[in-house]
Amino acid sequence: MKTQAAILALAGLLVSVLDIAVLQASEHKAYKPEVKSETLVEETLASDDSKTVIIKRFTLPRDYVGARHYHSGAVYVYVLDGEFTIETEGQGQQTFKAGQLYREPAGRVMRARNLRSDGNLEILVFQVGEAGKPMMIKAD
Repeated sequence: MKTQAAILALAGLLVSVLDIAVLQASEHKAYKPEVKSETLVEETLASDDSKTVIIKRFTLPRDYVGARHYHSGAVYVYVLDGEFTIETEGQGQQTFKAGQLYREPAGRVMRARNLRSDGNLEILVFQVGEAGKPMMIKAD
């Protein structure tokens, strides 16, 4: 009888521990830092209607790591606040500070990061590409 009571008590404790672990895991899974973006310009070029220009302002949260991707056209990233770290295939990692400009050629696989743990990263992105085609393509 004491053995059965001990087994039931242990089983109840195990269920409680598993419930807490599942709850914590779902809380961790649910937290995903959100990138904020504001489109300032998105239009075809007046001088060449086969080209689209997009200018966006992005806020990347602390510790942000983006997906690997590439762009179909030229991209220019101006750092407004913080430090923009870029991993570019074949070139390694580079960091750009507020006031600096990063030039990214079309077709090069990259990943954006905000390695700061104490604040957001603010960037201004200027892209030119073929009208009607996606500007950003996810890499494998």
